[in-house]
Order: sequence, then C-alpha cells, then structure tokens
Amino acid sequence: MPNFRFDALARAVEGVQERTISGAIVTLGSVAIIAVLLVLEVKSFLTSTTHHHIGVDDGDSPLGIERWTVPDRLPVRIYMTFAHVACEALTLEIDATRGDFEPFNGVEFRPPTEREVSWTNDVDLQKACTLDGRLTIGKVSANFHVEVADGAAGVIPQLQGIPLAFSAYANQVAHLERRRHINISHKVHALHFGDKLFSEAAAPLDGVVNAPDVAGQQHYLVKVIPTLVDYRATNQYSLAEHFLRYDAISLSSSSSSSSVGVFFSYDFFPVMIQIVHKRPTFAEFLVSICAIIGGVFAVSSIIDGIIFQSAKVLSVKRD
Repeated sequence: MPNFRFDALARAVEGVQERTISGAIVTLGSVAIIAVLLVLEVKSFLTSTTHHHIGVDDGDSPLGIERWTVPDRLPVRIYMTFAHVACEALTLEIDATRGDFEPFNGVEFRPPTEREVSWTNDVDLQKACTLDGRLTIGKVSANFHVEVADGAAGVIPQLQGIPLAFSAYANQVAHLERRRHINISHKVHALHFGDKLFSEAAAPLDGVVNAPDVAGQQHYLVKVIPTLVDYRATNQYSLAEHFLRYDAISLSSSSSSSSVGVFFSYDFFPVMIQIVHKRPTFAEFLVSICAIIGGVFAVSSIIDGIIFQSAKVLSVKRD
C-alpha cells in the first residue's frame, strides 16, 4: 500500500503493537464510563430544564426572540361562599386609584350547594351565598370588596314621642349595634389573576377559611407578580391578611369605609418573572456525545501510557 505523507491518522504496524492486562483493564473501565455518561446525556437531552429570569414589565422579552404584550386589563376569577349572609344583602364593588370603574363580567350571586358549605355547620342554604364568576380590573393599585348591605342589619323601628335629634341618634346607635352581630364567616374557594397555567399548584387564597366571632372587615392584601411561562402570560401573587373589628372601624379615622365585609386590596409589581423550559438541541446533543467519547478515550490513553511506562521502568530496575 503506498504511503501518503499528509495522512494525519498514522497507524501502528501490527507487529509492533503490544497488548497488556493493564490496557485491557483501562479499556473496560473507559467503556463503562462512556456507557454511564451516554445514559446521563440521553436523559438530559430528553428532560427540559427550567430557566428563571426577572425583567421589567414593559413588553420586551429578553429570553429568545419571542415577544409578548403586556395587557392593561386582567380578568379575575373570584369564587367564594358566605355561610351566614344572604345574596340580597351582598354587593360587589371595585375602587381603583385612578378612578377607573371596571365592569363586572359574569359574577353570579347564588345559594350555595351543600358541598360549598361543608367547611362549617348549622348553615341555612337560603341564608347563605356563593359568588362565582369573573370581573375585569385594570393593572393599577386598587381593591374590590364584598360588602354587607345596611339591610342585613335589620329594620330599625321609628321612635315616637321623643325629639327628632335624639331619635336620629338612637336610630344610629341601634343600627350600629345590630351590625355588630353580622357574621361574615366565609371561604375563598379560588382567586386567580389572569389565566391559571399551574394546574397542579394552588394559589395562596385557594381554600382559605375565615370565621371571625365578631363583625368587622376581613382584609386580604395581595401583591400580584406578572409571570411569563413559556411566553404565555399569567400571574402569581403573595398574600397578607388581617381582620379589623367593627369597633375599630367605627373609631378609626383612616378607615375608608365603615361597612362590614371582605376586602381584597391588590397591587402589581413592576417586574415580571419569566420561566422558560428548554431542552438541548440535537446538534448540542451530538457535540456532547462526541466530547464524551473522545475525552474519555483521550484520558484513558494517557492513563494507560503512564501505567505502561511505569511498569517498564520497574521491570528494567528489577533486571
């Protein structure tokens, strides 16, 4: 066979090759290591990894070339049950910091089912109420609240035979006294901002039950965090809550309302969390396979050479 001087893959002559036990052991070890690394690489190729990024909520995506649009209106799913307040005594309102009143979209007031009030006892289904539906809100700091109307406190009889000023004061005192006994025990079955993409994860308010022993205002403070999951927009939120007794409401000058009910105050973070699930491309997979095979055999040849030369030196010294 003719010789080619530009052949970079020079081969050893069969007669000068020497096979040793140490070389066989190194070869078997190398093959085992390659097999393990290949299995791990295939598993990594078939499994997506999750990448998190925090960016400004301005409509530009720093991950990839995909673009998304920040909506200025969001649907809110609200689903909750009051165990001791009838539907005709409840009102649902929203207050926005910019004064924008958003119309409600399909929020239904209806008597609850037995399953929806299974969290409490002694419930008259006709004197309870379930709210279920969606409302539209703007992306501004605001609150929406479910208030108990004044009629729920009962009718106050007209006082006769006493001065008008004293009668008005007595009526007011009687009205406040009746409102003290309004029971706003409730369960929030679900509260979601925007589309829910995490079907297996519950939102912080899902399933929350509050049954205060006195009348007052139950406040839920929600911090909404816009989230992009594989370029699909959704929202997560954190939660804090506190209860304001009716006595404190009457005495507090900072209270915006003296009504009894449940208040949901929300605010939006100006940042967006971006979650992207990515898998290696097939080209990256091939490069990794070649790197594993070539790297292991390169290292094994170095180890085999060291063992062979060491054994040779020791054999010469013994002779």
